[in-house]
Amino acid sequence: MAVDPGQLREAGLSWRKIGTLRDLAERLTDGRLDQDLLSALPDDELMAELTAIPGIGPWTLQGALLIALGREDVVLPGDLALRKAIQATYRLDHLPSQQEVLAIAETWRPYRSLATSYLFSAAFEPAAALPGSASAPNDAASAASRVGGS
Repeated sequence: MAVDPGQLREAGLSWRKIGTLRDLAERLTDGRLDQDLLSALPDDELMAELTAIPGIGPWTLQGALLIALGREDVVLPGDLALRKAIQATYRLDHLPSQQEVLAIAETWRPYRSLATSYLFSAAFEPAAALPGSASAPNDAASAASRVGGS
C-alpha cells in the first residue's frame, strides 16, 4: 500500500492491475482476508474466495497455487504456452481446448503441477528440443507425458 501507484505504472503494470493489487492489499491489511487462513484452504475454496475480487481470475490464481503456494496438483488449462506444449508433446493436429487440457491432465493426478512445470519448461526451450525433433527423446515435455503413468 505504501508504494506509489505511479511507480507501479512505471514498472510496467497497467492501471487495472494496479487497482487489483491495491484492492487485494487493502483486503489483506484491513482483515477482510487472512493470508494464513487463505493458504490453508483447499484449492477450490481458495479459487472461489479470491476470484470474487475484480481483476483476479482463474489463470492468475492457478499460477499462484502452482508457483507461490507450491500446490502439487495444479494445471492451467487456459494458458496458451501450456496448450501449445501439450499439442507438441501429444502430437495433436490442433491446439487443445481448455476442456481437452483438463482431460489429458487427469492422467497426471496427483502430480499435475509437476507435469505442468515440465511442459512449461519445454514450451520455452528452443524449437529443436520439442517432441518430434532429433534432440527430443529425453526432454521435459516427454517426461511430462509420462507423469501419472501415461
